Amino acid sequence: MANRWESNSTRKGGVNFMRAAIFAVFIVMAAINSSGEVTGNQVLDDCQKSIRIFDNNGGPIGEHFADGWCIGWISSVLAFTQIANEWSDFTKTKPALTQFCLPKDGIPVIQGVRIVLRYLNAHPEQLHENGMSLTLAGLINAFPCNR
Repeated sequence: MANRWESNSTRKGGVNFMRAAIFAVFIVMAAINSSGEVTGNQVLDDCQKSIRIFDNNGGPIGEHFADGWCIGWISSVLAFTQIANEWSDFTKTKPALTQFCLPKDGIPVIQGVRIVLRYLNAHPEQLHENGMSLTLAGLINAFPCNR
């Protein structure tokens, strides 16, 4: 059985369904975010909890929601970009649609979390800004598209 820390591309069977499901969740999350804009502060806080839970093989029960939110956030961004890269050659001529270029086999979600946290910690002056923009900035910095 695959665990949630693996890249979607490393799982057997149901990969396309999982990608589509993650994409749908991403769209729903974006559409129903009634609490306002997600900032870098929330991404940093929740993803630090996720790393703590991962590194310690568990953690306080109160931090598991934040862990799930972070894993969902990073998984959605990674999956969406991988789908965009695979679905159309058109995106190869439109870097703004792709944003960043993952390795062919993708990356584990936890690696994505660490990359985003590294970027957020290196840029505390930006933490009040849009969380998705900062998440993408961290991944673009780590995986630029060589076009």
